[in-house]
Amino acid sequence: MERKAVQINTQGQTRIEKWDLLRALLIFLVVLGHTVNYYTADSVWMRGLFLFINSFHMPCFLFLDGLFSKHNVDGKRYSRIFSYLVAYFFAKMLLCFAKGILVHEFSFSLLEAANLPWYVLALFWFNLATIFLSRLSHRWVLIASVVLACFVGYDSSVGDTLALMRTIVFYPFFFAGYCLDPGKVSKTLSSRWIRVCGLLVLVALGLVCMTQTDKVYFLRTLMTGRHSFSSLAKYGYENLVFYGGLLRLGYYGVVALLCAALVAVIPNHIPGGNVFGAVGRRSLEVYLLHRPLLHILYQGFHFRTVTAAAGVSDLIIFPIAVLVTVFCALPCWEKPIRAVIYPGPHQSKGDAEQKQ
Repeated sequence: MERKAVQINTQGQTRIEKWDLLRALLIFLVVLGHTVNYYTADSVWMRGLFLFINSFHMPCFLFLDGLFSKHNVDGKRYSRIFSYLVAYFFAKMLLCFAKGILVHEFSFSLLEAANLPWYVLALFWFNLATIFLSRLSHRWVLIASVVLACFVGYDSSVGDTLALMRTIVFYPFFFAGYCLDPGKVSKTLSSRWIRVCGLLVLVALGLVCMTQTDKVYFLRTLMTGRHSFSSLAKYGYENLVFYGGLLRLGYYGVVALLCAALVAVIPNHIPGGNVFGAVGRRSLEVYLLHRPLLHILYQGFHFRTVTAAAGVSDLIIFPIAVLVTVFCALPCWEKPIRAVIYPGPHQSKGDAEQKQ
Protein backbone atom coordinates (compact mmCIF):
# COMPACT_ATOMS: atom_id res chain seq x y z
CA MET A 1 0.00 0.00 0.00
CA GLU A 2 1.16 3.51 -0.75
CA ARG A 3 1.95 5.79 2.15
CA LYS A 4 -0.32 8.77 2.39
CA ALA A 5 1.12 12.22 2.05
CA VAL A 6 2.38 13.44 5.39
CA GLN A 7 0.96 16.73 6.58
CA ILE A 8 2.91 19.00 8.87
CA ASN A 9 1.79 22.09 10.71
CA THR A 10 3.81 25.27 10.22
CA GLN A 11 2.71 28.42 12.01
CA GLY A 12 -0.87 27.21 12.12
CA GLN A 13 -0.97 26.12 8.49
CA THR A 14 -1.20 22.56 7.24
CA ARG A 15 1.34 21.71 4.55
CA ILE A 16 2.09 18.60 2.51
CA GLU A 17 5.62 17.40 3.19
CA LYS A 18 6.11 16.01 -0.32
CA TRP A 19 5.87 19.45 -1.92
CA ASP A 20 8.23 21.01 0.60
CA LEU A 21 10.76 18.24 -0.09
CA LEU A 22 10.43 18.82 -3.83
CA ARG A 23 10.87 22.57 -3.37
CA ALA A 24 13.95 21.95 -1.18
CA LEU A 25 15.51 19.74 -3.85
CA LEU A 26 14.80 22.24 -6.60
CA ILE A 27 16.23 25.24 -4.74
CA PHE A 28 19.34 23.18 -3.97
CA LEU A 29 19.66 22.43 -7.69
CA VAL A 30 19.37 26.16 -8.41
CA VAL A 31 22.29 26.84 -6.06
CA LEU A 32 24.25 23.88 -7.40
CA GLY A 33 23.65 24.94 -11.00
CA HIS A 34 24.92 28.46 -10.35
CA THR A 35 27.95 27.04 -8.55
CA VAL A 36 28.72 24.60 -11.35
CA ASN A 37 28.46 27.39 -13.93
CA TYR A 38 31.70 28.90 -12.62
CA TYR A 39 33.54 25.77 -13.78
CA THR A 40 31.86 24.91 -17.09
CA ALA A 41 34.54 26.63 -19.18
CA ASP A 42 37.24 24.32 -17.83
CA SER A 43 35.52 20.99 -17.22
CA VAL A 44 33.48 18.69 -19.44
CA TRP A 45 32.12 16.98 -16.35
CA MET A 46 30.86 20.32 -15.04
CA ARG A 47 29.24 21.11 -18.39
CA GLY A 48 27.44 17.78 -18.28
CA LEU A 49 26.23 18.38 -14.75
CA PHE A 50 25.11 21.90 -15.66
CA LEU A 51 23.18 20.53 -18.62
CA PHE A 52 21.51 17.86 -16.47
CA ILE A 53 20.40 20.36 -13.82
CA ASN A 54 19.16 22.97 -16.28
CA SER A 55 17.22 20.48 -18.36
CA PHE A 56 14.40 20.36 -15.82
CA HIS A 57 14.94 22.26 -12.57
CA MET A 58 13.56 25.67 -13.60
CA PRO A 59 10.52 24.37 -15.55
CA CYS A 60 9.69 22.06 -12.64
CA PHE A 61 10.03 24.92 -10.17
CA LEU A 62 7.67 27.05 -12.24
CA PHE A 63 5.24 24.15 -12.61
CA LEU A 64 5.24 23.85 -8.81
CA ASP A 65 4.62 27.60 -8.47
CA GLY A 66 1.72 27.32 -10.89
CA LEU A 67 0.35 24.35 -8.97
CA PHE A 68 -0.04 26.49 -5.87
CA SER A 69 -0.90 29.79 -7.57
CA LYS A 70 -4.68 29.34 -7.39
CA HIS A 71 -4.93 31.12 -4.05
CA ASN A 72 -3.49 34.30 -5.56
CA VAL A 73 -4.89 34.01 -9.09
CA ASP A 74 -8.46 32.92 -8.36
CA GLY A 75 -8.66 35.27 -5.38
CA LYS A 76 -7.22 38.12 -7.47
CA ARG A 77 -4.86 38.94 -4.65
CA TYR A 78 -3.05 41.76 -6.42
CA SER A 79 -1.20 42.81 -3.29
CA ARG A 80 0.37 39.36 -3.09
CA ILE A 81 1.16 39.33 -6.80
CA PHE A 82 2.83 42.72 -6.63
CA SER A 83 5.06 41.35 -3.89
CA TYR A 84 6.93 39.51 -6.66
CA LEU A 85 7.69 42.89 -8.18
CA VAL A 86 9.06 44.05 -4.82
CA ALA A 87 11.16 40.88 -4.68
CA TYR A 88 12.50 41.71 -8.13
CA PHE A 89 13.75 45.14 -7.03
CA PHE A 90 15.10 43.67 -3.81
CA ALA A 91 17.04 41.00 -5.73
CA LYS A 92 18.41 43.62 -8.12
CA MET A 93 19.66 45.74 -5.24
CA LEU A 94 21.28 42.77 -3.47
CA LEU A 95 23.21 41.89 -6.62
CA CYS A 96 24.21 45.51 -7.21
CA PHE A 97 25.52 45.86 -3.68
CA ALA A 98 27.39 42.53 -3.89
CA LYS A 99 29.04 43.57 -7.16
CA GLY A 100 29.68 47.05 -5.83
CA ILE A 101 31.58 45.65 -2.86
CA LEU A 102 33.76 43.66 -5.26
CA VAL A 103 34.49 46.17 -8.02
CA HIS A 104 33.71 49.41 -6.13
CA GLU A 105 31.23 50.46 -8.79
CA PHE A 106 27.47 50.67 -8.53
CA SER A 107 25.51 49.94 -11.70
CA PHE A 108 21.78 49.42 -11.81
CA SER A 109 19.63 48.42 -14.77
CA LEU A 110 15.94 48.66 -14.01
CA LEU A 111 14.57 46.83 -17.04
CA GLU A 112 17.25 44.24 -17.78
CA ALA A 113 16.60 40.93 -15.99
CA ALA A 114 19.40 38.72 -17.28
CA ASN A 115 20.38 37.05 -14.03
CA LEU A 116 18.80 36.02 -10.75
CA PRO A 117 15.94 38.60 -10.60
CA TRP A 118 14.27 37.30 -13.78
CA TYR A 119 12.52 34.48 -11.90
CA VAL A 120 10.51 36.63 -9.49
CA LEU A 121 9.73 39.12 -12.25
CA ALA A 122 8.44 36.26 -14.39
CA LEU A 123 6.25 35.09 -11.48
CA PHE A 124 4.77 38.58 -11.36
CA TRP A 125 3.88 38.42 -15.08
CA PHE A 126 2.67 34.81 -14.81
CA ASN A 127 0.23 35.45 -11.96
CA LEU A 128 -1.02 38.71 -13.46
CA ALA A 129 -1.58 37.19 -16.92
CA THR A 130 -3.25 34.06 -15.52
CA ILE A 131 -5.90 36.13 -13.73
CA PHE A 132 -7.19 37.19 -17.15
CA LEU A 133 -6.33 34.09 -19.18
CA SER A 134 -7.99 31.74 -16.67
CA ARG A 135 -11.37 32.95 -17.95
CA LEU A 136 -10.64 31.37 -21.33
CA SER A 137 -10.47 27.71 -22.28
CA HIS A 138 -7.49 26.33 -20.39
CA ARG A 139 -6.70 23.90 -23.16
CA TRP A 140 -6.49 26.61 -25.79
CA VAL A 141 -4.51 28.96 -23.56
CA LEU A 142 -1.95 26.20 -22.99
CA ILE A 143 -1.75 25.38 -26.70
CA ALA A 144 -1.46 29.07 -27.64
CA SER A 145 1.27 29.65 -25.05
CA VAL A 146 3.30 26.72 -26.41
CA VAL A 147 2.89 27.93 -30.01
CA LEU A 148 3.93 31.47 -29.04
CA ALA A 149 6.97 30.14 -27.20
CA CYS A 150 8.01 28.11 -30.24
CA PHE A 151 7.79 31.15 -32.51
CA VAL A 152 9.26 33.82 -30.22
CA GLY A 153 12.64 32.14 -30.50
CA TYR A 154 12.89 33.40 -34.09
CA ASP A 155 12.71 37.01 -32.89
CA SER A 156 16.19 38.07 -31.83
CA SER A 157 14.87 41.45 -30.60
CA VAL A 158 13.14 39.76 -27.64
CA GLY A 159 15.59 39.15 -24.83
CA ASP A 160 16.29 39.97 -21.19
CA THR A 161 14.38 43.25 -21.06
CA LEU A 162 11.67 42.74 -18.43
CA ALA A 163 12.53 39.01 -18.67
CA LEU A 164 10.24 38.91 -21.70
CA MET A 165 11.85 35.98 -23.52
CA ARG A 166 11.96 33.76 -20.45
CA THR A 167 8.44 34.79 -19.48
CA ILE A 168 7.07 33.63 -22.82
CA VAL A 169 9.22 30.48 -22.98
CA PHE A 170 8.46 29.23 -19.45
CA TYR A 171 4.82 30.32 -19.10
CA PRO A 172 3.40 27.00 -20.38
CA PHE A 173 4.90 25.19 -17.36
CA PHE A 174 3.37 27.66 -14.90
CA PHE A 175 -0.03 27.58 -16.58
CA ALA A 176 0.01 23.77 -16.76
CA GLY A 177 0.56 23.75 -13.00
CA TYR A 178 -2.27 26.21 -12.48
CA CYS A 179 -4.64 23.95 -14.43
CA LEU A 180 -3.91 20.89 -12.28
CA ASP A 181 -4.84 19.89 -8.75
CA PRO A 182 -1.88 19.10 -6.44
CA GLY A 183 -3.67 16.22 -4.76
CA LYS A 184 -4.59 14.58 -8.05
CA VAL A 185 -1.08 15.04 -9.43
CA SER A 186 0.42 13.40 -6.37
CA LYS A 187 -2.06 10.52 -6.44
CA THR A 188 -1.66 9.89 -10.18
CA LEU A 189 2.13 9.70 -9.88
CA SER A 190 2.21 7.72 -6.64
CA SER A 191 2.18 4.13 -7.92
CA ARG A 192 5.38 2.14 -7.56
CA TRP A 193 5.82 1.39 -11.25
CA ILE A 194 5.52 5.09 -12.13
CA ARG A 195 8.15 5.89 -9.51
CA VAL A 196 10.47 3.26 -10.94
CA CYS A 197 9.92 4.58 -14.46
CA GLY A 198 10.51 8.13 -13.23
CA LEU A 199 13.80 7.14 -11.64
CA LEU A 200 14.89 5.39 -14.83
CA VAL A 201 14.03 8.49 -16.89
CA LEU A 202 16.15 10.72 -14.63
CA VAL A 203 19.05 8.25 -14.64
CA ALA A 204 18.88 8.00 -18.43
CA LEU A 205 18.96 11.78 -18.73
CA GLY A 206 21.94 11.95 -16.40
CA LEU A 207 23.83 9.35 -18.44
CA VAL A 208 23.18 11.21 -21.70
CA CYS A 209 24.25 14.56 -20.22
CA MET A 210 27.39 13.16 -18.61
CA THR A 211 28.57 10.84 -21.41
CA GLN A 212 27.46 12.81 -24.51
CA THR A 213 28.16 16.28 -23.18
CA ASP A 214 29.92 17.75 -26.20
CA LYS A 215 27.24 16.43 -28.56
CA VAL A 216 24.26 17.85 -26.68
CA TYR A 217 25.72 20.93 -24.99
CA PHE A 218 24.31 23.18 -27.71
CA LEU A 219 20.89 22.50 -26.16
CA ARG A 220 21.92 24.79 -23.31
CA THR A 221 20.70 27.73 -25.38
CA LEU A 222 17.18 26.22 -25.39
CA MET A 223 17.21 25.33 -21.70
CA THR A 224 18.06 28.79 -20.41
CA GLY A 225 15.03 30.21 -22.21
CA ARG A 226 16.62 33.61 -22.73
CA HIS A 227 18.19 33.27 -26.19
CA SER A 228 16.79 33.31 -29.70
CA PHE A 229 17.33 30.33 -31.96
CA SER A 230 20.06 32.24 -33.78
CA SER A 231 22.30 31.52 -30.78
CA LEU A 232 22.52 27.91 -31.98
CA ALA A 233 24.95 29.19 -34.60
CA LYS A 234 27.66 29.92 -32.03
CA TYR A 235 27.76 26.21 -31.23
CA GLY A 236 28.19 25.40 -34.92
CA TYR A 237 24.58 24.40 -35.58
CA GLU A 238 23.51 27.07 -38.07
CA ASN A 239 21.50 24.43 -39.92
CA LEU A 240 19.27 23.94 -36.87
CA VAL A 241 18.21 27.58 -36.52
CA PHE A 242 15.35 27.06 -38.97
CA TYR A 243 14.12 24.08 -36.92
CA GLY A 244 14.34 25.92 -33.59
CA GLY A 245 10.59 25.88 -33.08
CA LEU A 246 10.45 22.12 -33.48
CA LEU A 247 13.41 21.72 -31.13
CA ARG A 248 11.60 23.75 -28.49
CA LEU A 249 8.42 21.74 -28.98
CA GLY A 250 10.39 18.54 -28.49
CA TYR A 251 12.06 20.10 -25.44
CA TYR A 252 8.64 20.78 -23.92
CA GLY A 253 7.65 17.15 -24.36
CA VAL A 254 10.86 15.90 -22.74
CA VAL A 255 10.63 18.35 -19.84
CA ALA A 256 6.99 17.44 -19.17
CA LEU A 257 8.15 13.84 -18.81
CA LEU A 258 11.04 14.90 -16.56
CA CYS A 259 8.77 17.00 -14.32
CA ALA A 260 6.41 14.06 -13.91
CA ALA A 261 9.38 11.79 -13.17
CA LEU A 262 10.73 14.14 -10.51
CA VAL A 263 7.36 14.53 -8.79
CA ALA A 264 6.98 10.73 -8.85
CA VAL A 265 10.31 9.93 -7.23
CA ILE A 266 9.96 12.47 -4.40
CA PRO A 267 8.63 10.50 -1.40
CA ASN A 268 5.69 11.59 0.70
CA HIS A 269 7.85 11.46 3.79
CA ILE A 270 11.44 10.89 4.83
CA PRO A 271 13.07 10.76 8.27
CA GLY A 272 13.88 14.31 9.28
CA GLY A 273 11.63 15.56 6.52
CA ASN A 274 10.64 18.62 8.52
CA VAL A 275 14.28 19.74 8.56
CA PHE A 276 14.65 19.35 4.79
CA GLY A 277 11.20 20.80 4.28
CA ALA A 278 12.27 23.94 6.11
CA VAL A 279 14.68 24.61 3.24
CA GLY A 280 11.77 24.29 0.84
CA ARG A 281 9.62 26.61 2.92
CA ARG A 282 12.42 29.20 2.83
CA SER A 283 13.23 28.73 -0.85
CA LEU A 284 12.53 32.42 -1.48
CA GLU A 285 15.25 33.45 0.96
CA VAL A 286 17.68 30.95 -0.55
CA TYR A 287 16.92 32.19 -4.04
CA LEU A 288 17.43 35.86 -3.18
CA LEU A 289 20.59 35.42 -1.10
CA HIS A 290 22.60 32.67 -2.76
CA ARG A 291 23.68 34.51 -5.92
CA PRO A 292 25.16 37.57 -4.15
CA LEU A 293 26.94 35.17 -1.79
CA LEU A 294 28.37 33.18 -4.71
CA HIS A 295 29.48 36.44 -6.34
CA ILE A 296 31.44 37.32 -3.22
CA LEU A 297 32.98 33.85 -2.98
CA TYR A 298 33.94 33.45 -6.62
CA GLN A 299 34.59 36.99 -7.79
CA GLY A 300 35.76 38.50 -4.53
CA PHE A 301 37.78 35.62 -3.12
CA HIS A 302 38.50 34.00 -6.54
CA PHE A 303 37.30 30.66 -5.23
CA ARG A 304 37.32 29.02 -8.66
CA THR A 305 41.02 29.76 -9.11
CA VAL A 306 41.81 28.49 -5.63
CA THR A 307 39.86 25.25 -5.99
CA ALA A 308 41.19 24.63 -9.52
CA ALA A 309 44.78 25.13 -8.35
CA ALA A 310 44.19 22.69 -5.50
CA GLY A 311 42.64 20.17 -7.89
CA VAL A 312 39.46 19.85 -5.82
CA SER A 313 36.92 21.62 -8.06
CA ASP A 314 35.02 18.43 -8.87
CA LEU A 315 34.92 17.42 -5.22
CA ILE A 316 34.04 20.69 -3.57
CA ILE A 317 31.08 21.98 -5.57
CA PHE A 318 28.55 19.80 -3.73
CA PRO A 319 29.74 20.82 -0.23
CA ILE A 320 29.79 24.47 -1.34
CA ALA A 321 26.24 24.25 -2.71
CA VAL A 322 25.03 22.50 0.45
CA LEU A 323 26.66 25.05 2.76
CA VAL A 324 25.38 28.02 0.75
CA THR A 325 21.85 26.55 0.67
CA VAL A 326 21.82 25.85 4.42
CA PHE A 327 23.27 29.28 5.23
CA CYS A 328 20.69 31.10 3.10
CA ALA A 329 17.88 28.99 4.62
CA LEU A 330 18.72 29.95 8.21
CA PRO A 331 15.64 31.21 10.11
CA CYS A 332 17.37 34.53 10.87
CA TRP A 333 16.92 35.69 7.25
CA GLU A 334 13.20 34.94 7.03
CA LYS A 335 11.67 37.81 9.01
CA PRO A 336 13.76 40.70 7.66
CA ILE A 337 13.45 39.59 4.04
CA ARG A 338 9.73 38.94 4.21
CA ALA A 339 9.16 42.19 6.06
CA VAL A 340 10.57 43.95 3.00
CA ILE A 341 8.80 41.85 0.37
CA TYR A 342 5.48 41.37 2.19
CA PRO A 343 4.92 44.60 4.13
CA GLY A 344 1.73 44.93 6.11
CA PRO A 345 -0.41 42.43 8.04
CA HIS A 346 -0.26 39.65 5.43
CA GLN A 347 0.51 36.01 5.98
CA SER A 348 3.92 34.85 4.83
CA LYS A 349 4.44 33.50 1.35
CA GLY A 350 5.22 30.07 2.75
CA ASP A 351 1.76 29.88 4.32
CA ALA A 352 0.00 30.61 1.03
CA GLU A 353 2.14 28.49 -1.24
CA GLN A 354 0.38 25.23 -0.52
CA LYS A 355 -3.23 26.34 -0.14
CA GLN A 356 -5.12 24.19 -2.58
